[in-house]
Amino acid sequence: MQTFINIDSYKINIRRSTGALVVGKPGFGKSVLVSCSMLKLMSIGAFPLIADTKRSDFYALRKVLDSSDNKKKRVAATPNQVAQMLRVLTEFMNARYENHQEHWGWDWVDYNLRPIVVVFDEFSATLSEADKPTANEIISYLKQIIFKARQMGGIYLLLASQRLTADVLERNISSEFSTRIGMQNLDRISLNLAFPGCDLNEIPIVENIPGHGLIYDDHFNTMIPQPFIAPDMSEVDVPKVVKHLNQKFQHNDFLHEDYWPW
Repeated sequence: MQTFINIDSYKINIRRSTGALVVGKPGFGKSVLVSCSMLKLMSIGAFPLIADTKRSDFYALRKVLDSSDNKKKRVAATPNQVAQMLRVLTEFMNARYENHQEHWGWDWVDYNLRPIVVVFDEFSATLSEADKPTANEIISYLKQIIFKARQMGGIYLLLASQRLTADVLERNISSEFSTRIGMQNLDRISLNLAFPGCDLNEIPIVENIPGHGLIYDDHFNTMIPQPFIAPDMSEVDVPKVVKHLNQKFQHNDFLHEDYWPW
């Protein structure tokens, strides 16, 4: 099973990885990078789930991914729908642990389980729209997924947010993301949360050009985030590619899971 994707010249391994945190202001390529990463993950068989309460580009993918036949919706557009989607995903993750205990030390790759990619667009906007109980429910499920999914969950989060503060995402959560990306020059608060443990004075300065940013991955041999340039997606018809990849992997060689909820 292939578990690697490339971002610029950097190889990112989703095995034993929580996901990628992507921070940046509107117009600097955040959504483009997330779209590209989602397509690359789908091309190796990942099953996509999407939370987009701003109802922007990712929300439009409901026409491709959701149908009247779906048991559970794969594109969530309200905080309540996001909470429900994460609840289903958490129950699914726990079912994987309960059903696959035959081999000590094995993970989802060893069992040939299908990876799940969760695109969470504008996380801060979702929390600001939600009432307090729903926001707490979203954060609670997100914590469980982040802390438990590495071995058997096979869940990779692509979480995008305009700005990071401890009020939006606790530092102990943001630091769990295996890959952390900042688009353009971030303020020091966002840099500190995106790249914890790094001397901010050593962080390279990148050009304030859309698509330019900094990337750090736990597998790098340095603690310093590295400059990169996101791919040009201007000629890519994302919904068309999503539809093609979704149909391609409807029949696949991953292990059949009776408890699969979608």
